[in-house]
Amino acid sequence: MTDLRAGRPAAALQLIIAYKLAKAALMLGVAVWLTFAPGAAYRSAQWVVRELTEGGSAFAWAGRWISAHLTGHLLVRGAELAWLDGLTSTVEAGLLWSGRPWARWIVIASLACLIPFEIHSIVHVPRIGKALVLAANVLIVAYLARAQLRTAGRPGGPAG
Repeated sequence: MTDLRAGRPAAALQLIIAYKLAKAALMLGVAVWLTFAPGAAYRSAQWVVRELTEGGSAFAWAGRWISAHLTGHLLVRGAELAWLDGLTSTVEAGLLWSGRPWARWIVIASLACLIPFEIHSIVHVPRIGKALVLAANVLIVAYLARAQLRTAGRPGGPAG
């Protein structure tokens, strides 16, 4: 899982780390916005509702759904979730970058634990975005687990 010539993570692992860091930056940005400017976030959501409902029948259902569920409580819970997701993604990127076998197993376990919840969510409310997140997490878990098991099985490989 490491490019021995350069002493750095392999390209696939670098891609996973970049994904985790980009996701962390996005989620932490949302968390800061929802935490420190909830009024602006609420007004922005209301603007989105207006645009969707006035944009024609294709998106009016989305506007009505957002309008029915948009509350101050939702913004508070959304901020909490965004902080948790952003910080977790940052920690996972750091663990993967460390190159420690035990650190990668922690990332594998944490992502694998989310998969049943993602499947449950898709079964109840199927959405393409949810399916993409599930696919990304399954691929990351499979790649990391396979690489760890292959490395552990080699003479002189890390014991984990």
